[in-house]
Amino acid sequence: MLITKDQSSLVLIGVLLFLYVLECIFPFYDTFRHKTRHAVRNIGVIAFNAVVTNLALLPLVVLATSASWGLFEIWRLDWRLELLLTIVFIDILTYVMHVLFHLNPVLWRFHRMHHSDTEMDATSGARFHIGEHIISVCVRCGLYALGAIKLEFIVIYETVFLANVLFHHANLSMGDRLDRLYRLLLTSPDMHKVHHSNIRSEHDSNYTSLFSIWDRLFRTYKISDCPQRIVYGIEGLEAHQTIWRMLTTPFCRIQSSDASEVAGGKG
Repeated sequence: MLITKDQSSLVLIGVLLFLYVLECIFPFYDTFRHKTRHAVRNIGVIAFNAVVTNLALLPLVVLATSASWGLFEIWRLDWRLELLLTIVFIDILTYVMHVLFHLNPVLWRFHRMHHSDTEMDATSGARFHIGEHIISVCVRCGLYALGAIKLEFIVIYETVFLANVLFHHANLSMGDRLDRLYRLLLTSPDMHKVHHSNIRSEHDSNYTSLFSIWDRLFRTYKISDCPQRIVYGIEGLEAHQTIWRMLTTPFCRIQSSDASEVAGGKG
């Protein structure tokens, strides 16, 4: 195995700590309030998700990747090409699932917890509802089985993917020129800031989390000339920031005048 699950976890913890320290020193938004409390709450949700994921979902992933049939078993490709195709297949599915989590009213109820964060930092990159994790992993397991995708290749993808997710959620900026170069290939901080806007026409864009090409191909790419003006969050969910209220977000009704919640059956 090129990298073990434990090694991947250590790498990601290191990335999170590094980004957290960096954004404390060089914050993009210098108006961030209660940063420690914000991080503790998000990490509480992350820890809860990690327990459930390892106990209930990891065995499902292992089972799905133990299939002796599937595309890669038939094709018998060089391992480097197989790794590349694995990354591309999973990333396309991740993009499609992200779009569906925005468009489907039931899925949106779970995903909106991630968007309800009113102040975004590196910990926001792993702030997802456990219901979204369960749905996403179950869908991915179908791809893993059909493709006969190797577990070690999934670990590599997840490590790179999650490291970039933590990075583009961090309260940082690369500067306009460097950000433009970075997002030619990967999802950048300025690109993802638009996705967390409280304006629906903006947060229904930039669905990619690793390769930016999918947004360009499917015309969901959008960039802001002034990322400093972007306001994060979901109107009506500003108070849903404690661990308990985050976990119960999918089951609450909110009153909102903003189109992000009332349009398309959302709410």
